[in-house]
Amino acid sequence: MRVRFQGMVLVVEGDPRAVAAAAELLGALPPDGSSGAPDLRIVFRPSPPHPRPTGASRFHHGILECHADGDDLLLWEGHSRARIAAGGARIEVDVAEESLRDGYLFAHVFLLISLVTALRWRGFFHLHAGALVAPDGRGILVAGGAGAGKSTLTLALLEAGCEYLGDDAVFLSTRGDDAGVLSLPRPFHVAPGTAVAFPRVEALLSDLLPTGDKRRLDPRLAWPGRERSRMGLPSLLLLPHVSGAATTIVEPLTSADGMGALIESSTLVVVDGLPGGAEHLQALRRVADEARAWRVELGLDLLARPVETAEKLLGSTDVRSRPA
Repeated sequence: MRVRFQGMVLVVEGDPRAVAAAAELLGALPPDGSSGAPDLRIVFRPSPPHPRPTGASRFHHGILECHADGDDLLLWEGHSRARIAAGGARIEVDVAEESLRDGYLFAHVFLLISLVTALRWRGFFHLHAGALVAPDGRGILVAGGAGAGKSTLTLALLEAGCEYLGDDAVFLSTRGDDAGVLSLPRPFHVAPGTAVAFPRVEALLSDLLPTGDKRRLDPRLAWPGRERSRMGLPSLLLLPHVSGAATTIVEPLTSADGMGALIESSTLVVVDGLPGGAEHLQALRRVADEARAWRVELGLDLLARPVETAEKLLGSTDVRSRPA
């Protein structure tokens, strides 16, 4: 598999079963027809289970452990091991049979975190957030933890005419011409409670995810022509919370509040011994300083009238339309 990601060429090769699992994560990236050396090569090799690495611990992320091995980093999930070469140009994955029994988990945890770690050398920093562009051109980040209403708000904004980069995973960069938010295209994951508020979208849902009760949604079918691969640094940071009240309420927050939310939504930002630590914090600080942060207390009106509620939200957060 040879694909393009934000100006880079990625080659994924080796064990066919692992490559097929990788397509779960990277299959929506555009194919690359060039023949030169890739910017990042991911190589899968069949292997018996690996023991825990013995180098200095760098971080734990769920089932994953990261250890140092000289200048390289080793990721281990109990069976398989990924060696991320210093510089981020090569990931060698020794794949145990046990890891491939759950291809979804292998792709969306083990491989994703391996990729996220490698891309730090290139100044790309993962952010757990939805990213959109409003009809008036404002860039929007929707950040929040599980159950905060992030997906519901993102879908409402899309139905109100926004363009999209993703619903829950993007990258930040502050390097030169790459400054801004970068997409990692993949299907949206929609919960049943959210789906019922959007009958048109519900009709386009496909298979159930292996974990939980969410179903996949190809956003290219739901909103054709509105996909964005990148946008500039956002001017609007929305932090949703399900209130259960009748009406959605929007309240302004400080840049410090925004910074705190961005840190909570960032992967590996506070880990010592990883590449790009200072640059990662700088990227978050720049977003917090330049974007206006708002707490969005989501009411029942968002489910009953999602488009109308999203349009009102966009109007109430547009400080440019208000007298000084």
